[in-house]
Amino acid sequence: MIAWREKFRALSLHFLITLGMAALAAAMIFFVWFPDPFQTLMGGTKLFLLIAACDLVLGPLTSLVIYNSKKSRRELLFDYSVVGAVQLAAFIYGVVAIAHARPVYVAFVHDRFEVVLADDLKDADLQAAKDPSYRTIPQWGPRLIATQPPTDVKEQNDLVFQSLNGKDLQVMPRYYVPYEAAQERVKQRAKPMDALYKHHPEARQMVADAKLKLPEAELRWLPIRGKLFWTVLIDSNGGPPLAYLPLDPYES
Repeated sequence: MIAWREKFRALSLHFLITLGMAALAAAMIFFVWFPDPFQTLMGGTKLFLLIAACDLVLGPLTSLVIYNSKKSRRELLFDYSVVGAVQLAAFIYGVVAIAHARPVYVAFVHDRFEVVLADDLKDADLQAAKDPSYRTIPQWGPRLIATQPPTDVKEQNDLVFQSLNGKDLQVMPRYYVPYEAAQERVKQRAKPMDALYKHHPEARQMVADAKLKLPEAELRWLPIRGKLFWTVLIDSNGGPPLAYLPLDPYES
């Protein structure tokens, strides 16, 4: 006769252990790698939920199948060692995949902001960075920077060629500069709120919901590209982002 009570007790214990692992991973992912609003902007929530759901369902269900109180301690230890190793390997693989897809830079490029993922940056490009601080990938959340287009004609031509192949300034650390160095350019490119409200009247309520301390007359906006296009609010002096709106400014 199948001892269902014992099996479900094993399933519950396995579920709680797996849930603890998922909670630790969630803290790292949502508070460090994908701080608000990047969970939504970059799809971090969907990636985590997919991995966590598989782990939380398949692992404990395996316990329901393999647990049998008639097995010796050695047999149970072997069974759970195999299951645990497979589950842990799958979980680590998933977390590493999320780590590669995490945002590491928010870069001002030309007339917009670009979100740069860890996987977008190649070792050769990192080592070509003029500033040593840009030769390693940030580990503790996205870093705000700007890019400085080249002035050398040869470099400009090379950049045009590379951009045709989908490689622009945001994935070339040799053109990275501190955000403050480009603040005047940001100020010049930033657009008045009326230009946004004209095509997206709903943006007024979004701005109000953001509860910013600045008066609306001092607000400006620019596009930001992640998985989707959103809108980022800044002050009239071209300062750092104040809020992110889930609104594609290019749609009308």
